[in-house]
Amino acid sequence: MAIGLLSGTVLVTAALYTRLPELIPTHFDARGVANGWMHRSLGAWMLPSIAVVSWVIIRLGARVLPSDWKERLAASPTAVMGALTVGLLCSLQAVILYAALEHPPNVGASLGFVLGAFWCAIGLMMPKMRRNPWIGIRTAWTLSSDENWARTHRFAGYAFILGGLVAIIAAGLGCTPLAVAAIIVSSLVATIYSFILARRLPPSA
Repeated sequence: MAIGLLSGTVLVTAALYTRLPELIPTHFDARGVANGWMHRSLGAWMLPSIAVVSWVIIRLGARVLPSDWKERLAASPTAVMGALTVGLLCSLQAVILYAALEHPPNVGASLGFVLGAFWCAIGLMMPKMRRNPWIGIRTAWTLSSDENWARTHRFAGYAFILGGLVAIIAAGLGCTPLAVAAIIVSSLVATIYSFILARRLPPSA
């Protein structure tokens, strides 16, 4: 799936490349208004390149870990997480191409929807992650306790899905800053929850 998304994104980008302006928007503020540009020779290929590197790191990077961590990752949905990350970056590439070709006042709704959908999907995967130092909410408290990891990621699943849904709704209402805030807050809440658990759980948990 990830390879298909990458291939499709590269092909579409290549097909549209000659139609792109010399400078294309590659950075947007909280309202989705472009505030950073790059030459198309770099900007057009930045996200596809990051997507490839991200997929390789998520799927193959764990090989450098000790065997016990590898076993935990093998029991985790790393392939799905890799595909979701690629899907996010390819979707953002589509938003950039749209912004470069159509010159809308802002792309806040598109960005909010993409980020919200990604966050909901990540939320569905959170409870399935096993304790590891590679993917997930990796705090000192989650990494030192299976119980803390499991309960934090169960909580994070609900928090991320709620944050993602709020982001999608906010994007639809034209309130992109709220969409971004919902995602940031849901992430922070999950991290704080792991700290609270660490203070409540017995040392051996």
